Amino acid sequence: MAEFRLPDLGEGVTEGEVVEWRVHTGDTVELDQILGVIGTDKATVEIPSPFAGRVEAILVSEGSRIRVGEPLLRVEGAGGSTVEPVAATREPDAAGAHPSRPSASAGARRVPALPAVRRAARQRGIALETVAGTGGGGRVRLRDLLTQGRRVPLRGSARAMAEQVALTHQHVPQVTVVLEVDVAPLEARMAEGAGGQGAGQHNLLGLICLAALAELAEAPLFNASLDDDALELVYHDRVQLGIAVQAADGLRVATIRDADLLSSDAFHTELQRVVAAARAGTLTAAELSGSTFTVSSGGKQGGLLATPLVNWPNVAILGVHAIQDRAVVKDGRVAVGRRANLSLSFDHRVIDGMTASRFLYQLESRLTS
Repeated sequence: MAEFRLPDLGEGVTEGEVVEWRVHTGDTVELDQILGVIGTDKATVEIPSPFAGRVEAILVSEGSRIRVGEPLLRVEGAGGSTVEPVAATREPDAAGAHPSRPSASAGARRVPALPAVRRAARQRGIALETVAGTGGGGRVRLRDLLTQGRRVPLRGSARAMAEQVALTHQHVPQVTVVLEVDVAPLEARMAEGAGGQGAGQHNLLGLICLAALAELAEAPLFNASLDDDALELVYHDRVQLGIAVQAADGLRVATIRDADLLSSDAFHTELQRVVAAARAGTLTAAELSGSTFTVSSGGKQGGLLATPLVNWPNVAILGVHAIQDRAVVKDGRVAVGRRANLSLSFDHRVIDGMTASRFLYQLESRLTS
C-alpha cells in the first residue's frame, strides 16, 4: 500500500485547497491519470497519479486545505509505503489549449470538471458528456460551456432591423439633445375633447407627431437626407413620417405617406392604422420604407430617457419617453408636475447642436401653447 502526498506546486506555493477529486474510494487508477484538482492563490493544478493501483482511502475531503508533503490518499497495489511528491500538471492557458479527445475508457469515468462548472452545466441543462473539454485530461472548463447553445438565423423584420442598425452605425456620427417637457396642457386638451371633435380624438403620440409636422414645415433641414456619395443634402418636398413600432418579433418603422398633407383627424386615423398593422405584421414593403423623419415612442415603458438611433438616411429622429409625475418648481414652490423627456438624435454632419436644441424648444412651445 502506498500513501500519496501533495506534491510541490512550484512558485513558492506551500499549501492548497482540494477543489475536486476525480477518483473515489475503490476506483482503479492508471499511471498519470488525474487524481484531483488543487486550487491555490496562484493557479489551479491537476494532480497526476505516479502509479497504478486501487484507491484504498481518500484522506482529505473536497474543500479542505492541505500543505505540501501531507498525505492525500492511500493506494493498494502500488508497492512501497510512501509515494514521494512529484510535480503537478498545471492547467494549460486558453491560448494554447486544444480540445482533448476522450480515450476509449473515458465513458467509464465521470467527466472531469470543477464543481462550479458542473453547477453551471446543470443550470443550463447541458450534459457534460456532450462537451469537448479544453482543460488538461479533457477537463471541461466554464468557457467550454459558453460555446454551447443553438443558433437562430435572423429572418424577415429582425434581419431588416439588424441591417438598418448596422448601416446607421456605419454612416451616422450621432449626437442627442434632450428636453424635459410639461405634458399637462396636452393631457388637458385630450380630456376636454374626449367624446367630441378635435384634440380628444388624438392620443398623446398623435398630438406630438402633429406638432413635429408643423415644426418640420418651419425647419426643413430636419426633413432632409444626406447623399453620402455626392455629399449633397437632399431636401424632401413632403414628410414621409416614420413611426417606430415595437412588435412581437422586433422593431418596425411604419411610414405614413405625405403626413404633412393630412388633416388632424385623417392623420390620427392613419397613425392608428399603421401602428396596428405594424404590430400585426401586415404592413407592405412600401409602408416599411421611405421615411424622411422618424418618431420613436416606448409609451409607458419608454423609460426616463433613451437615445434612439437615427433611421438612416434620415438625419434626425424624435424620441418620446415615459410621462411621469415629477417635482417641479412653480412660483418659488415645489409642486407635482406632469413631465416627459423628448430626445432628438441627429446626424452631426448635417445638424449642429444649437440647431437641434432650437428645434426641440420650438416643438415644446407648440405642445404647451
